[in-house]
Amino acid sequence: MHPDDLTPPATVTHTLAAGQCLSLQLRRGDRLWLARGRLQARPPAQWLGERLWQPVAVWAEGHQDLVQDAGEWQWQALSAATLRLQRRAPLGARLWGWLVGGWGRLTARWPGRPARAPSPPGTWRR
Repeated sequence: MHPDDLTPPATVTHTLAAGQCLSLQLRRGDRLWLARGRLQARPPAQWLGERLWQPVAVWAEGHQDLVQDAGEWQWQALSAATLRLQRRAPLGARLWGWLVGGWGRLTARWPGRPARAPSPPGTWRR
């Protein structure tokens, strides 16, 4: 397992001027939030019958989206905009957190050991 697989998800902010375009490769589970401005969003193309179709949507300030379709997403700023992207933690980090958290819950039940409060999801226990 690579050490970078254990880093928590980071939030990246993209600032776009009016008319500027942005193209990103996203994975399922990534979160998007439009902090300000308006964007024209194009999720990855999909097959509809025998034709390739790419939906287009206009996002207004405050729009949030959880990526369901992995692939290349494209945006065009209709006005100055700020888009925030939070990448989903890699599988290695999620699995490691689940194993460590599960072991902590198991050992917390042993007799003679003081009980610990459960940690919030996605945090590391020491």
